[in-house]
Amino acid sequence: MSLAPVLNPSPGSSPGRWLAHLDARPKLFVALLAGLSLWRLPGPALAVLALTGAGFCLVLGGFSRAHRRMWIAALCFVLLWSGLKIALDLINGGHPATSLAAGAELGLRLATLLLLGLTLVLSTSPHRLGLALAWFLRPVLRRRAWRLALALTLMIHFLPLTWACANGLTQGLSRRWPDCPWHERVRLISQALVRVMSQLTWKQTLAVAARGLDRPEAWRFHRPLQTVEWAAGLIPGLGLLALALIR
Repeated sequence: MSLAPVLNPSPGSSPGRWLAHLDARPKLFVALLAGLSLWRLPGPALAVLALTGAGFCLVLGGFSRAHRRMWIAALCFVLLWSGLKIALDLINGGHPATSLAAGAELGLRLATLLLLGLTLVLSTSPHRLGLALAWFLRPVLRRRAWRLALALTLMIHFLPLTWACANGLTQGLSRRWPDCPWHERVRLISQALVRVMSQLTWKQTLAVAARGLDRPEAWRFHRPLQTVEWAAGLIPGLGLLALALIR
């Protein structure tokens, strides 16, 4: 079964290429700070952060037709939680206008979080993210830091594969059995997905061993620190944290 990649970054502009070649360590640092800060950011700062994330996704090719299904799923996720927030507020006696505003705010925060996460994944390979995580964790976990880095790398690698596999199985079943009942569809797709992913897991295990990624020496960052790259991550990251703390 051939799988088309769900996340297929195609930076066609200079900003996109610059983001793709930026050191993964400051990118991971600013993404973590932004993810923690956005829940307390005021509305204007949150809107600027959302537009920034959307702009980054745009220059990285994240809004191409190849990613249409992914964005539909992300939109459904945001609308679902926003709708639940509005419904719960209304059930508890909240004013309709206030409930709608609270739901819209939650939707904006979730959308911003998704945009920032996709920017990070589109601009950085799973292996480079794992190397960055190992670099940050090494002072605390010492020689065990590579295990968490490997786990993060495999998780980021398998999530798009799982999504692509589920999409392929759904499309194949729709063509072969258009009138399939929904409960039978769920059962068949689940069984096939488990079988395909077990095969992919075995192949990935062999690939990890063949590339020597099951040893701590493979998870050492050899790229020297660049002042400009770290300033590009530290200044906005600490600025967002300050805005969140003084609110």
